[in-house]
Order: sequence, then structure tokens, then C-alpha cells
Amino acid sequence: MAKKPRNYPETMSSPESGRPMYRGEKLLTLKVEGKPFQYRQPGWWCSLEDSNDLEGQLVDEDNLVAEMARRTAEAMVKGESFTPLLIRAIRIQCSLTQREAGAVFGTGEKSFEKYESGKIRPSGPTKRLLWLAMKSCRGRAGGADLLSELFTKMAKSPHTMSAEPDIESIQSTIREAQLDRLYAPMFQQRCVRRLRRNSRLA
Repeated sequence: MAKKPRNYPETMSSPESGRPMYRGEKLLTLKVEGKPFQYRQPGWWCSLEDSNDLEGQLVDEDNLVAEMARRTAEAMVKGESFTPLLIRAIRIQCSLTQREAGAVFGTGEKSFEKYESGKIRPSGPTKRLLWLAMKSCRGRAGGADLLSELFTKMAKSPHTMSAEPDIESIQSTIREAQLDRLYAPMFQQRCVRRLRRNSRLA
């Protein structure tokens, strides 16, 4: 169940129809360039079960969830593996604030805010560092010291590091950062589409 932001009541009346709205998460589909992406949208909804009944209201952080889903879908359509959501998940997994991540990755203090907002895309070298951070912080607390040490080692042999994560690593990172409840359907769909494409080519 989606948490109730601030001190809002358990139910609200729809400003459109006056129908009662209940707090919860609704599976929504957004389309980017004709491609569908599903995610769970917290908010107040007149119906949580009826996918055709979209009467509801988003408040506060609900709108941030919708924005992140849209930015991530746009990046996926462009073929970008390091979507805004994945970059946020890696940062959370490594226990870094946006400012700390910018310092550790050497990209500037505002860079992660821009990566996560979809304003800019990370460079090739930054993607390799993100991939290393994703692998290194899995299942354990990351932190600036651990990453700085690993990045120093990587600088000595940069040719051995891939810059593109596989779908399983992406799903695992998002799960460990506890962002999967809302956004996992976006990546599950991608995995299913890839399997179908591979089966047609076989």
C-alpha cells in the first residue's frame, strides 16, 4: 500500500466528480513513442482495480514518481541502459547523496541531480564507473571510501570494464535500492520483450 503523504485523510473526494478516492498504488501504462511502459503510481484513486478508471489525484511525491517513470521510459526508448532510475538506484545502493556521488565520481556536485532528472546523460567513462559501483556495492554498504579505492584500481586497467549492464543486474540493483515496488514492471516488460525478440531470431 502506498504510504499516506503528510497528514492527508484516509479518503478524499474527487474534485472532478465528488466520488470517494482511496489511497493506494495503481498499475498505470504510459506510452513513449508508441511503446508501453507500466509502473505502479501511488495516489488517491476512485478505483484501484479498474484499469480504465483513471479518476484520481496525485499529490506531493506522487508527482515525483510519475516524473521518474516518464524520464526512465524516455531513456529506455533511446536505448540508454543507465536510465535516471538506475542511476538513482546505484547512488542509493552505494549510500551516497547526490552531492557526494558527484564528488566521488568526479563529475561535479550537481551532476547526479541532472542525471537523475534526465537533463543530461552520463559520459562513457562515467558509465563505466557507474557499472563498477553497481557491481561493487551489491549486497553491502558502499560509501565514498570504497568507491574511491575501486575507481583508482580501475584507472590502471580501464579496458577490462564493460559500460553496459545486463537486465538482470539492472533489476537486482533497483531491487536492492528498494525502488522495485513501483518501477519493477518497466524492467520486467523489457526483459520479456528481449526474450521474445531472441526467440524469433533463434
